[in-house]
Amino acid sequence: MAKFTRETIRIPTKDKAVCLHVWLYRPDVPAPFPVVVAGHGMTMIKDAGLATFGEIWATQAGYASLIFDYRYFGDSDGEPRNLVSLDDQLEDYKTVIAWARSQPKLFLRDKIVLMGFSLSGFALSELAVKDPDLAGAIAICPMLDGYDTLKLMPFDPRLVFWAIVDTIKAKIGLSRVFIKAIGRPHEFSLLHSPGSYPGFIASYSHGSTSFEETPNLITPRVVFEMMGTRSGRALKSAGCPVLFVTTTDDDLIPAKIAREIAASATTVVTLVETPGGHFDLLAGGKGFDTSVSAQLEFLGSLR
Repeated sequence: MAKFTRETIRIPTKDKAVCLHVWLYRPDVPAPFPVVVAGHGMTMIKDAGLATFGEIWATQAGYASLIFDYRYFGDSDGEPRNLVSLDDQLEDYKTVIAWARSQPKLFLRDKIVLMGFSLSGFALSELAVKDPDLAGAIAICPMLDGYDTLKLMPFDPRLVFWAIVDTIKAKIGLSRVFIKAIGRPHEFSLLHSPGSYPGFIASYSHGSTSFEETPNLITPRVVFEMMGTRSGRALKSAGCPVLFVTTTDDDLIPAKIAREIAASATTVVTLVETPGGHFDLLAGGKGFDTSVSAQLEFLGSLR
């Protein structure tokens, strides 16, 4: 089996007091490398299942990767902890991409590929449209249209109430409101579909911290940010090829949204769909092998 190395680096953001904690995977071949810049889903950290992808990209595709924790989460800096900000997540992707481009001896500037899981689909979509120098983008069970996704979720007035309170407190400089991020069905939390809690448990089982040890908190204001974010709808104007890998039985992000967008952007987007739920494309899931195969074929086409 091909070899790889992994090291930890810290990349400063525009806010010099905040650095992103990043795993750099390198294939066992001479540099410079093509590279995948990867971020995880809502409240998730890179140690919850992304290491497997870094190893596979290095050993089977010859790609380096930069897998990062968003600010406010995991080993990255940022206060308050557990704050989900779509604007900051987009900025974090841009930060890691810019750092990769500043390392010409290490990475090929014209072979930078994005990967995002779930909520990261927003940032990935916007960058695929607005950054003309990207080589490609891989979206795994992506959030692409916040408005249409939330419309399909059961309405909970408690969530709206706390999102309003959180928004007001943020605007007047008061401490943020936090609610449970992931719950079981019928439990008050942002995500509580049948697959949510067991999916997070399974994802974190691949790392050094169990899900039960995490804060499992989120700022509810993100609901309003999501409602106003529909970046996936613009992907027909993307400047690079995009791969969607989705599952038929995703109970968090309806697969029909990805199907609609792929159908409207056939010259840009390739859609691969496999049986399973939202988390079945991560290691151990029944769609994992299909996901990996699609990713490797896509990455190979960009070489």
